[in-house]
Amino acid sequence: MRLPFENILIALIGEVFTRRNSIFVMFVVISLSLLAVGSVWPKRYTSFSLILADDSNILQPLMQGTAVATRTTDYVGNAREIIFGEKIMSQVLKEAGWLKTNPSEVEQAQIKKQLKSQVTVNGNNNLIKIEYRDSKPMRAYISAKRMAELFIEEGEQSKMNESQAAYEFIEKQVNEYLSKLTAVEEQLREFRSNNPDARPGLDTEVAGRITRLTSDIERTHLELRETMIRADSLQKQLSGEAAITISQSKEGQYRAKIAELQTSLETLRLDYKETYPDIVRLKHQIEDLKNSMNREIENRQNAKNKAGSSYMDESISLNPLYQQLRSDASSTETTIATLHARMNEMNKMLENEYARARRIHGGEAALAKLTRDYQVNQEIYQDLLRRMERARVSKNLDRENQGLTFKIQEPAKIPLIPTGIRFMHFAIAGLVLGLAVPIGLIYIMLQIDPRVRFSQAISEDLNIPVLAEIHQITSKNDDRKMRINLIVLTSGFAMVLTIYGYVGWLKYTGQL
Repeated sequence: MRLPFENILIALIGEVFTRRNSIFVMFVVISLSLLAVGSVWPKRYTSFSLILADDSNILQPLMQGTAVATRTTDYVGNAREIIFGEKIMSQVLKEAGWLKTNPSEVEQAQIKKQLKSQVTVNGNNNLIKIEYRDSKPMRAYISAKRMAELFIEEGEQSKMNESQAAYEFIEKQVNEYLSKLTAVEEQLREFRSNNPDARPGLDTEVAGRITRLTSDIERTHLELRETMIRADSLQKQLSGEAAITISQSKEGQYRAKIAELQTSLETLRLDYKETYPDIVRLKHQIEDLKNSMNREIENRQNAKNKAGSSYMDESISLNPLYQQLRSDASSTETTIATLHARMNEMNKMLENEYARARRIHGGEAALAKLTRDYQVNQEIYQDLLRRMERARVSKNLDRENQGLTFKIQEPAKIPLIPTGIRFMHFAIAGLVLGLAVPIGLIYIMLQIDPRVRFSQAISEDLNIPVLAEIHQITSKNDDRKMRINLIVLTSGFAMVLTIYGYVGWLKYTGQL
């Protein structure tokens, strides 16, 4: 059954009184053990420095867009990395007195490891707290102070080194791109020198020239055909005019006269005989005219054989119309020859323009590539020049400590009171635990002990009525022994308190 709290308390007091000797022994053991531990427990003195990371400066809005102040977002993380670095740790070992015993390299590494475990770096927003714990107050003060100072020095130097490195890197890039830009300019100049046709807009000009030449060739070809038709017409006119002229020459006159005389002769023959004088006269005249005509034909043929193809009958050459036609034909032949020469020349010019266009198209890709490289390098070069000037101003800002600055908001102080668990805590814990532990064990035992301790449990659990309760009866001898025991326990408890007081006085005076 579950007993009321009052019954449990009564039973607990009874058990405590019954087992008072065991409780006293446990009390002595626990209290004196914790007292001994507290007396040798090392004191821990804590010293800290509070650093403010100040990135607000009057120059910041003034120099915005011109300079970039060196910034660090994770101030605590960077502070931890810098403080735990080899440089600061070695300096703290030297200045805090850890190297007075001339430790070896291995021992120094162990000391640094111990130092790191005793350093706490935390913060909030722009505040950085560097806290150091040590058994010696002066060493804790020196270590915390020097860590803060060295961190600020290292941070400022790191900022200057970073801005200097950025400036040098950008300057190197500027020089490299200047060399690239100069090389591309030289390649572009050589390409334009070797390819005079490679210039912007020339392809349009060449295309226009090709169009004009093609149009001129077509127009000339049409004009040539017209001129050739005209030449053929003139040749035909010359042939007709030559026939007409020949018919009007001396031979023609002879033939006309002979025909006329022949007609007269035929008329007379109708009325007269062959012996008629007029008929005889006419026959002689006809014969004379035929002889003269034959001589004329023979003379012309001889002259033609001697002169060859250049022969021209005098009557023909003296004909004004024939001369005009001959002049027009000669002019037309000259025009045809001129047009042929013009067409040949324009065809050559067209071929030259086509070849020029092919050269332009072939060099256009190379020129475009060189021009594009030049423009890209020039843009990057100009941008790097601006960045280099901003980096120069940023470097000067960091040199003058006008960017992100670290200031000691609260300097380290010499700790006068140790922190953490001290002797007083062990002493109080020894007295409290010396009583609480055995009483707690007895309480646990009461909860798990199945023995019946109250008559109420018999009547409620077993339904058996209880007639009477008989308490424990002790003799006078037992009472005397109990009183002696209580006196001894009280004396022991007083002795333990006396030991506590004495050890506490020794700790307070520094003798322990």
